[in-house]
Amino acid sequence: MKRRDLSKITYRLHDQRAKLAPSLLLRKNYLESTFLAQIRAEKDSITSHIERLQPGPRKLFFKHRLDRLNERAKQRPTGL
Repeated sequence: MKRRDLSKITYRLHDQRAKLAPSLLLRKNYLESTFLAQIRAEKDSITSHIERLQPGPRKLFFKHRLDRLNERAKQRPTGL
């Protein structure tokens, strides 16, 4: 290949990278926000379910599940 052809290809790749970087950032932000929204919805669902239980098991179950959700919320979604 000629040097000119290689430089065109290189320029095109750099140009594409500049265009793709913002979309990857948007995708990452979208994944993180939907992940946290899902956890928030699970917490709300658990709270409404637990309110119908007796006071003793209710506190124990809620604390256990809430601890698990908080641990899960600390992790970041993988998918990029």
